[in-house]
Amino acid sequence: MGIREDYQALMEKQLNEWKTQAERFKAGVEPIEAQAKAQYEKNLEMLHTKQEEAWQNFYKLKSANESAWAQLKAHMDKAGEELKDAVERMTTIFKK
Repeated sequence: MGIREDYQALMEKQLNEWKTQAERFKAGVEPIEAQAKAQYEKNLEMLHTKQEEAWQNFYKLKSANESAWAQLKAHMDKAGEELKDAVERMTTIFKK
């Protein structure tokens, strides 16, 4: 595989891992106290938004021609970093 295919495979794997984590967070919302629940749900909503953005960037990247691929890779990197931050934020909240 080339660099492009390797990158796409890596990002798809990472996006799926973050999706699995987000699903666990959603399942864990019930035992949280009422006052913390609103903040938790707000962070969960932000996580889902970042997830959607990352997947949209991923699908654009997969279908991009060679001339657009480098620019879309930069967008994917940024979206991936934002999603990673959102997952880490939820992980910190979830462990409390």
